[in-house]
Amino acid sequence: MSTSLEGPRYFELDDLDYGIAKALQGNARLPFTQIAKELGVTEKTVRMRVQQMQEDEVLSLIGVLNPAKAGLTLSSLIQLAVEAGRLDEAAAELQAIDEVRQIVLTSGEYQIMIQVLHRDYEELSGFLLGRLNKISGIVRMNVIHELKLLKSSHTYLR
Repeated sequence: MSTSLEGPRYFELDDLDYGIAKALQGNARLPFTQIAKELGVTEKTVRMRVQQMQEDEVLSLIGVLNPAKAGLTLSSLIQLAVEAGRLDEAAAELQAIDEVRQIVLTSGEYQIMIQVLHRDYEELSGFLLGRLNKISGIVRMNVIHELKLLKSSHTYLR
């Protein structure tokens, strides 16, 4: 993994691609025939466009778990200060941990922020002391507990 600041590779999406993606972000199981009818194209066109967007990693059709319904009610954001020159190593180790949902590089006092979900404080404590504490290069952490989720959206197109 490289944490270099190279820009991502962008793909040219036309109005049809956006229309298909917008329809699927509302319901990933929407039949291609229905999308085709709404957009005035054939089912084959929709199917081929979806396949191409998936191959280009522009579009992922996944099931999204409701963490609270699955018993994962303790959500925490953890800011991590990393020793100079060890950022790539620490980030790679974090990526290998299943319970880490999200990893972002940040500016300021802390170089990395992660999001984790746990069932309770005992499980979180075990993660902090048993896993996170052992990652190379982490010199300081700040744990922020999410008190109440006000919005969580996977809608990127309006």
